[in-house]
Amino acid sequence: MVDLGCGNAYLTFAVHRYLSIKGKDVRVVGVDNKPESRARNTKIAKELGISNQIEFVAIDIAKYPVTKTTLVIALHACDTATDDALAWAVKSEAKVILVSPCCHHDLNKRIAPAGHEWEPLFRNGIVKERFADLLTDSLRAELLRIHGYKADIVEFVSIDHTPRNLMIRASYSGISADRRNYERLCEQWSINPYLATLLA
Repeated sequence: MVDLGCGNAYLTFAVHRYLSIKGKDVRVVGVDNKPESRARNTKIAKELGISNQIEFVAIDIAKYPVTKTTLVIALHACDTATDDALAWAVKSEAKVILVSPCCHHDLNKRIAPAGHEWEPLFRNGIVKERFADLLTDSLRAELLRIHGYKADIVEFVSIDHTPRNLMIRASYSGISADRRNYERLCEQWSINPYLATLLA
């Protein structure tokens, strides 16, 4: 299992514990670009006596070498770091991907009304922002489908706890979706999602 953008590794340790209780022989790598996170998390793993099963590295997600893996997770990786995580997962031929996106600034900065009838949607910044969030995640899920994953978007925790409560959940099926709907959507909004450039 690889946790991309693991931060303080609360989820990393929790998933390791859960899989261990389920009887899985699990090897975990936590990736984060902060050296202090790596040092803190490595210390905790040693104290728990599981440093032979969990490794932490300090590197940007996009620079972490692609290695074939079973499960990739990323919790609230900011903006395009979510795309870096998804691209890494696809390139690593991950069997399962669980990603909870955070902020979505990239598309929000570039999107414009796709015709006069859409202008009311863009008059209020918060509405435009939420629309861009949903469009971004929908395109991400569609790109995963194109790359042979069965993908959906689910609410994984109540909005009472966090407004960033959606998860892109995908499992590899080997069946690629038709690109035409995705391409029409990108053409309609005159966009090229960052994830698409990573997977080109």
